[in-house]
Amino acid sequence: MTTFKVAKLDDFTVRVANERDVEPITNMLKAAARSLHEKEIKQWGYLLQGGEDEEIKADISAGKTYIVETGSGEPVASFNFTNVQNEWDIDMWGKRQENAFYIHRFVVNLTHQHRQLGGRLLQWIDENHTIQDGYIRLDCVANNPVLNAFYQKAGFQFAGYVGDGDDRFSLYEKVIKVTA
Repeated sequence: MTTFKVAKLDDFTVRVANERDVEPITNMLKAAARSLHEKEIKQWGYLLQGGEDEEIKADISAGKTYIVETGSGEPVASFNFTNVQNEWDIDMWGKRQENAFYIHRFVVNLTHQHRQLGGRLLQWIDENHTIQDGYIRLDCVANNPVLNAFYQKAGFQFAGYVGDGDDRFSLYEKVIKVTA
């Protein structure tokens, strides 16, 4: 696991989520899933049926999940960041031995969308991770052109597709090289 150099993003605090954050994070993810569903984007549908509830709790307990909140404690975003490949990562990327960190469940609270918070958060991760020579990787559904363009604009390089049809995913990564 890595830590970040600072815990502030603008006026927000970024911290490792804890047990008290399970419900707010799950609610953010489900709200985002409903919004995508309403736009007929086939992403995160399994969240709406509670298909990830136990995994969300387990990731929070394992210290893989971060929450971004206002000074008053209002959750504004969340993401997983870990160098431990889960089954999904292995399905997407294959079993890898490189020093790679994977971003999952990257979500911005609907009340804070359209304020460039997602882009600023990815930039904050870039500027504050403590990775020494490695990769930051993520994936997203291939049929969501807005999200694919968002990750490319954030500096992630397209690394290929996995799957077919509605189960086709785009793979993205950033190479991290620390120079002395």
